[in-house]
Amino acid sequence: MPAPQPRPRRPRRVPAAPVRRALAAAALLGAGTVLLTGCAAPGPGAPAGTAAPATVGRSAATPAPSAATTARDGVDTVATRRLPVFWVGGPEGRERLYRELREAPVGAPRGGADPIAAAAQLMASERPRDPDYRSLWGDVERIGTSTSPDGTITVDLPAAAVSAELEPDRAELAVQQLVHTVTAAAATSGLLPASSHPEVVVLVEGRAGQELFGAVRPAGPVAPDEDLEAPLWLADPEEDARSGGALVLSGRIRSGVEEGRWTVSDREGRRVAGGRIEPAPARAGTAPFRAEVPLAPGHYTVSVRGRAGDGSVRDDKTVEVTAS
Repeated sequence: MPAPQPRPRRPRRVPAAPVRRALAAAALLGAGTVLLTGCAAPGPGAPAGTAAPATVGRSAATPAPSAATTARDGVDTVATRRLPVFWVGGPEGRERLYRELREAPVGAPRGGADPIAAAAQLMASERPRDPDYRSLWGDVERIGTSTSPDGTITVDLPAAAVSAELEPDRAELAVQQLVHTVTAAAATSGLLPASSHPEVVVLVEGRAGQELFGAVRPAGPVAPDEDLEAPLWLADPEEDARSGGALVLSGRIRSGVEEGRWTVSDREGRRVAGGRIEPAPARAGTAPFRAEVPLAPGHYTVSVRGRAGDGSVRDDKTVEVTAS
């Protein structure tokens, strides 16, 4: 019997600038740090019976990360060579967006000096450092970008970049992967006013309103949808990072995530430190968290986990602590 032919799918229309919770960078930058409670067990090589205390709270020398994916990583609008790139993580059916900071391609023919184009090029051409993350984009040779004073970012893609067939939910997530990456790059590079609410116009070969991934057709500018961001994730340390003497972990937690915990385990899987992540206030929507843990030299796995409305959530990083 011949295989049944698939039904043609009607592209999903992405609403223009949907109404969402405010992403105002200034307000989110002023959010307080969620305190982490816990203690640290001795690391490898530490004398038996000794425990290193975990330092919690905000450090004056190391500000807490911004709670907004589109907000600047600090108050100053200083251009940085580290660009925010968003990837997809989580189990099938509950995939969400996670951020990594990547080095801008210096002298590379693709990417150029434009941080927005460079971040988009990294997202579409590179692979995440964290093996738990992935991309919904294939290799894209050329991406054009421009910005307007009102906070609108225009991204022009070749037709081949959006020719793959995806299910509607994954196609929408792929569009949001691009939207989150370019709006975050614009904000961290100081190319947009702090009070702006950035939106992205997606063009295909210079034309608006084109079908993307065989499933969605934007009806206008697309805003970052924070409901598709990971409810709990580690911003620092990054995958395969090296730290001297003390390990600083930080990230963000969204309201609605319960039973948030952080742990540090050694190479053998033994827990050497851990504690609780305070829930984000409902009115805040999201909140950063931070802790500093003195550790002996060695290799460790840093994990955060919690329980959200649609199931358990977690994020892990492998790191190396060297002598201070």
